[in-house]
Amino acid sequence: MVLICLLLCFRIVALSLLDDLFVYRIIFLIFLLLSSKCIQSAEVSDLYQFKVLVSDKSTYSRDQASKAALLGVLTKVSGSTVDSELPEIKDAFNNISQFMRKYQYQDAEYGEQYLIIRFDNNKVDSLLNETGYPIWGNRRPLVLIWLAFEDAFQRDLVTREGFPQIEQVLSDQSQKRALPIVLPLLDLEDRVNITVSDVWANFSEPVNLASKRYNPERIVTARLYKPHQQTSWHLDWRFTHDSELAIESIIGDQQQVISQMIDDISSALAGRYGVNKSQENNQRGELFMLSSVDSYIELEHAKRRLLTLNVVQDIKIESIADSKVTLKLILNGSTQDLVNTLSLDKGFKRIFDPFAPVDENTIEHYQWLGLR
Repeated sequence: MVLICLLLCFRIVALSLLDDLFVYRIIFLIFLLLSSKCIQSAEVSDLYQFKVLVSDKSTYSRDQASKAALLGVLTKVSGSTVDSELPEIKDAFNNISQFMRKYQYQDAEYGEQYLIIRFDNNKVDSLLNETGYPIWGNRRPLVLIWLAFEDAFQRDLVTREGFPQIEQVLSDQSQKRALPIVLPLLDLEDRVNITVSDVWANFSEPVNLASKRYNPERIVTARLYKPHQQTSWHLDWRFTHDSELAIESIIGDQQQVISQMIDDISSALAGRYGVNKSQENNQRGELFMLSSVDSYIELEHAKRRLLTLNVVQDIKIESIADSKVTLKLILNGSTQDLVNTLSLDKGFKRIFDPFAPVDENTIEHYQWLGLR
């Protein structure tokens, strides 16, 4: 294991000047190899920032790029495919400067520049709220993708080294969706635990076994192939989670079907973890019990952590008894939105009694595990 990490480090040094994104991925894989702790979710940065390639610094180029950037940010924040033809979106395009906080240019290759724009968080959220799209916070599930590829009757599992073009499409599209993904290392340990046939046939048991070392929140198995005497590529994918076993199928050119898979994965997860705000939700207070809060400092840490969640608008302390605190949470969404969001946070562990009577007034009970 240490030898693998050293080899990866040497590779970082050799390629650091060539591909910063590759360096980031290698460091992340080293972390996976050395860490025994669970990576249940990833925190996504710069959700409200977007970078667009422009040919010049003219007002026209900036205006067109700004519209593309706003649409890109709406897509990242919602995790969904946003319809640019909606009247509210068109109005936003016509008043694009009101949504922008700042912009700057960055040099690119061949005399071109990147226009980097940061948008106003509240105005972007309000626009998504008006158009009915979810608002997905920056804590997002890490998705492990096992992709089996068939070409000329040969099958193999996709890695960066073996299929760099496919990996690049996966990486680019996941960045557009702000979806944290990881591909397996396919080292000796992986190849002992899983085969391409296991992935191709969607055998959950070996897939789940081989996936444990990556500690993903969601696992996807997929197969990419071109049927005999057909020109279009087919991609079948599914989540391995017990409640999400339906297989989705996409047909088109190779880049299109790979990109569409990432879009579909993102939309599905945004539907589960995103929050649709409404006026009714804003006025509701939800009682919430938190145990293992041993000091006022820990209570303050827990409150601040909760307030970073997109689903929580405000917090009021109802009572304190020993190490248990009852809070009233003003939510931007439903109680289920809160439960779904907290499932991605390692600082909270749900205390759930399966034998307790069903009661709509049941208070959600969590254990505070501290800052992690």
